[in-house]
Amino acid sequence: MRPMESKPAIPRVPLRAALMLAVFLVAASAPAPGEARCAPAACDSTSLDVRAFRLLNGAVVNPVFDTIMPFATDFDKWRIVVILIWAALVIFGKTRGRWAALMLIPVIVASDQLSSGVMKPLIERMRPCEVLGNVHLWYGPDGWITTPAGIARSYKSSFSFPSGHAANITASMLFLGLVYRRAMAPLLAVALVVSFSRIYIGVHWPSDVLAGMALGAAIGAIAYILLRRFHREGAKETTATQSKQDTPPSE
Repeated sequence: MRPMESKPAIPRVPLRAALMLAVFLVAASAPAPGEARCAPAACDSTSLDVRAFRLLNGAVVNPVFDTIMPFATDFDKWRIVVILIWAALVIFGKTRGRWAALMLIPVIVASDQLSSGVMKPLIERMRPCEVLGNVHLWYGPDGWITTPAGIARSYKSSFSFPSGHAANITASMLFLGLVYRRAMAPLLAVALVVSFSRIYIGVHWPSDVLAGMALGAAIGAIAYILLRRFHREGAKETTATQSKQDTPPSE
């Protein structure tokens, strides 16, 4: 096995602190039990989450974002690009790229299952478009709509907390950014745009997105630690094997 190209190690103390911060953000962002399945009238319009949602879903609405955000939030629209990038890692990425491409699979599976398969059914938080009126909502084939002031229908079939999109994109982009440090800034920019789009199109609270990003960041960082550790062990085994081969037999 070829050793992975040398990369600067992440200091243990800052990384441990970052992981603890991620766990804290997920826990702090989780709604209280009484707030999870709130009726429209039960939502406090003065709460920080509601005010932040009104700002990011209403006050900043503009034609440019109305064009960009539906594209950014819909994985089907850039699925081919993702597949091509993954294939490029496998074909042209050498040892580092191939291992990164392979590791991306469990990274995304873990973030998706933890966010959507475990936490959402456990917390059962309703989406803002289902408990607030006058939401700027991207409604698929119908395009942009403004929900009525009085909630009259359900627009989504799944729960809200945390954002699976934010968890998945943050986990994958941060992991790739740690592997390819020079690409960290644009990769994190992609994660931020996709995460913000979930609020802008009206389907997630800001705390959903914050928790999803924190969860994804923790998974991406842990995956990178495991990848580095695996390659260190592989490099030690390769070095030991080569040393034995190079050692002349004793007389």
